[in-house]
Amino acid sequence: MVFDFFKNLGQQRVDMSVNKARGKVMSAQSRVKGKAANSFNKAVDAPSKAAKGKMKGGKKPKAPKAPKRPNMPKGKKPKKDDGGGMGWFSKDKGGGGGGGGHQEDAYEPAEATVAIDISAMMAQTFQPCVGWVVVLNGELAGRDFRLVDGKNTMGTAANCDIVLTDPYLSSHHCAIRHENGEFTFVDLDSTNGSYVNERRCSREDLIDNDKIRLGRTEMKFKSLE
Repeated sequence: MVFDFFKNLGQQRVDMSVNKARGKVMSAQSRVKGKAANSFNKAVDAPSKAAKGKMKGGKKPKAPKAPKRPNMPKGKKPKKDDGGGMGWFSKDKGGGGGGGGHQEDAYEPAEATVAIDISAMMAQTFQPCVGWVVVLNGELAGRDFRLVDGKNTMGTAANCDIVLTDPYLSSHHCAIRHENGEFTFVDLDSTNGSYVNERRCSREDLIDNDKIRLGRTEMKFKSLE
């Protein structure tokens, strides 16, 4: 028992000594590796730091001065050199001597803001209403159409002033004219004819509340005069 105790005690001391020696070796290796890493990082970062220092503290290079023009006698203009002129906005006509390419003027005029007077535009296109026609039957029953001074065409064509959907109408069926305060109904050679107050006509003066029939569409005429 006593022998084993001293044996174990001696073995523990030996192990402690070995562990201390290993710890010293490992710390020495870590220091060596750290120094090597610092040296490597300094060597890698040195060029970038030098470049940054030059950018911060260095002075901008001055632009080269344009050569002075020689004194020429009066009445004579200096000839252009092979470079095609002087100055930043000159063009290199020779294609080689001065700047190795064409230097064109990069200036572009700024877009100007244009004010539009909407009220003036509306005043030019606006036409006052002098009367209207109201559809009494069919798909457009209850629909009213304005009449303006001058000629008001009626029919199925899209370019008519009053477009109707009755298939019995011609493309340009008729027109209502307003001139000098008077309304005149005019048939435009339609296929099925036009009727005012149930009477077929080619031309008729209109008065307020007259009834107009075109094909199968019935309308009432209203005047503001």
